[in-house]
Amino acid sequence: MTDTFIDSHIHTSPTAEAGTKAQQGTGRSGHTGAIEEYVTLMADGGIEAAVMVNMTPVAEMRDALVSRGMAKDEAGAEAIARLRRRNAWTCEVARQYPQFIPFISVDPSMGGEGAVAELTACLSAGARGIKLHPANQRYEPSDKRLWPLYEEAQRLELPIISHSGLSFGRKLAAFASPNAFAPVLEQFPRLTLVLAHLGEGYVDESFELAGRHPNLFFDCSFAVEGSADPPLIPDDDVVAIFQRLGVERVLFASDWPWGHPIRDAERISRLPLTDDERRQILSENARRVLGV
Repeated sequence: MTDTFIDSHIHTSPTAEAGTKAQQGTGRSGHTGAIEEYVTLMADGGIEAAVMVNMTPVAEMRDALVSRGMAKDEAGAEAIARLRRRNAWTCEVARQYPQFIPFISVDPSMGGEGAVAELTACLSAGARGIKLHPANQRYEPSDKRLWPLYEEAQRLELPIISHSGLSFGRKLAAFASPNAFAPVLEQFPRLTLVLAHLGEGYVDESFELAGRHPNLFFDCSFAVEGSADPPLIPDDDVVAIFQRLGVERVLFASDWPWGHPIRDAERISRLPLTDDERRQILSENARRVLGV
């Protein structure tokens, strides 16, 4: 395996309890998501840097608060307040540990001005990009309330990483199928967008979009992992997907603590790729695309 690598997609939690709860029993790493755990992995496994793509499940929080008797408007405001606190925490972690790269989350319910204001505040605190999760937060990527955010990200040349593909069942995955991003890519052709998980379950849409949008990239988190036996996607199929998308457009990522970065990177290193292709996937593409 290459001496060091960059993990382009991890989730971190303020406490082990919070991280364990977020995984809901679906993690493969055996970790909780606490910062100290990943710091140890970095030392043990040669991880040069990791991109935190923390998000706040605004829709779920709002619904839970309403179910406990809170008025809908008040519940929505409280969920957004928690999102802002999580963003601030993510930026604070990165100030303490410079090897962690902070991407911050927004939600359409903030409104266009609110989303841009949150981005501006977080950039001042050290944020380096934006994370979206349309499936979990139940919105269309083309929601016009997000267009001021896309415009600002394009102007500032800030990358956006978004969940894509299967999640929480196919009904919610429709919010994040690759084709759901087509209107955004057409309207903002200079926007750097990374679709996570290769658009798992909708990879044909990923191929089609990649052919039309040169600023579209993909991370392989959770779709190409080293913990499951047999793996979700066989090795030969993984290589065929990478080569059809373009190896220069695929970023290594683990989705930790759902995936295990060392085991996942070791699998990439075992694939029938050239040394140059492995270097691109494991580190060089992240440096170029995300500015890590």
